[in-house]
Amino acid sequence: MFSFLSIEFALAFIVFFCIYWAFRAKPQIQNLIIAAASYGVIYLMAGVAAPAILFAFSIVIHLIVYLMSRYEAHKKSLLILGIVITLLQLSFFKYYDFFKGAVSASLNAMNLDGSGLAANLILPLGISYYSFQAISYLVSRYRDTPEVPKFNFAQLLMHFSFFATITAGPIARAQSAKGLTDIDDQPCGMSAQIRSAEPRSIIYPGLALALIVIALIKKWWIAGWLADNWVNPVFANPLQYHSLEILAAIYGYTIQLFLDFSGYSEMMIAFGLLLGFRLPVNFRAPLLAHNIRDFWDKWHISLSTWIRDHIYIPLGGSRHGFARTQFNLLAAMVLSGVWHGSGWNFFLWGLFHGLALVLLNISDKAYEKIYKVSAREARDAVYKSSLLGKAVSVFVTVNFVCFCFVFFRAKTFEEALQVFQALFQNYMNVQWLNNPLYLLGLMAVAWIAYPFARQFGQRLKAHYPKFPQYRVIVPLFVIFMLIVICAPSGIPGFIYANF
Repeated sequence: MFSFLSIEFALAFIVFFCIYWAFRAKPQIQNLIIAAASYGVIYLMAGVAAPAILFAFSIVIHLIVYLMSRYEAHKKSLLILGIVITLLQLSFFKYYDFFKGAVSASLNAMNLDGSGLAANLILPLGISYYSFQAISYLVSRYRDTPEVPKFNFAQLLMHFSFFATITAGPIARAQSAKGLTDIDDQPCGMSAQIRSAEPRSIIYPGLALALIVIALIKKWWIAGWLADNWVNPVFANPLQYHSLEILAAIYGYTIQLFLDFSGYSEMMIAFGLLLGFRLPVNFRAPLLAHNIRDFWDKWHISLSTWIRDHIYIPLGGSRHGFARTQFNLLAAMVLSGVWHGSGWNFFLWGLFHGLALVLLNISDKAYEKIYKVSAREARDAVYKSSLLGKAVSVFVTVNFVCFCFVFFRAKTFEEALQVFQALFQNYMNVQWLNNPLYLLGLMAVAWIAYPFARQFGQRLKAHYPKFPQYRVIVPLFVIFMLIVICAPSGIPGFIYANF
């Protein structure tokens, strides 16, 4: 299997890297090289159908944007057409499994073969991410945003197919967005970067290698160990495990998911830096969030900001009163859950997060009325109150997130209920198969140490320009080789590539 963690990809990237920088003086040629390489990656990962669908979709979006610029009177209708086409192809492929049984039965009833392609469509690689980027691009062109002039076709192909964003994001929008920033906390819209005629240069090569090393440690070592030794066995048959083992697996899955996805995102940011692109940072310590609002400001930031700008605000945002605002929030979060999958478990995951946001806003409003303070003072009042308030806020938030992720991890709603049933019933009549106190203790120590480790990392990043490159790159390369040599056998997949 062709993977970003495979030796084949590493060798191919080295060849691609040399060819790419041989055309440093011609960024538009570099765009074509990236597009060609990206289509090759998509083909090797997903077969011939995925790049064909993406290419056809890119032609459609390019044509609609051309017509929008040509026929101003029909601009809104063309925008709606583009969004409808995008959502239809996304929904068709993403939710086809939900209807596959009925389609297969219908084909069999007509004496047609129900086992072929018509009944077993494969989700094209990266369809959610390039669909979201397409909607953002269409909206920017509809608004004639100065930052986003019309892409030529080669630029559009590169924007939608870029291998550093295609499989699981980050959602790199053409236009800069509030809250969506690069590794230097600067706006990072892709339009200016793709269209620039100025020669590109490698950005922070030592830091890029450090991000790749950290990503491999996160994904290949820690997340893989958690999955193999705790999460997968417990979720496969929760009724045979003790309540503490199930609790450890619930916490372990949240950490596994965070390490897996943040590691993937950091690896893609590193690839972008090596190619002269600044991609958006997708995670900013979400497991230290002090409420669910803060969590979504720090978790999968490219998705949460996209939902804000293209679902929540178009629904009315906060412009039509408090009650309508809460409905808009709830609807946006439910749609976020449904985007991750078609089962009831994903619906409930989004619903619970939406309800948590609504309850948080109601409590802020109640605090404001009871204590006669401003909305600014009422916001995050418990967290601001004391050190104990900070600890309680973070503890409650992280536990809420962990327990909601049970619905995310379970394949069905019934499986999720089985996990909770075992959690609350297996504390007396089931013996330990492993030592959950060991894992729970490790996670508690890591959670307490994480803020200090993060601060240390930020200080190192601030002093990075002062370090001679060879003093950074040589030891990092040695660590990289040790990780590759000592890593577990097999090539693990990234969790979020399934969404």
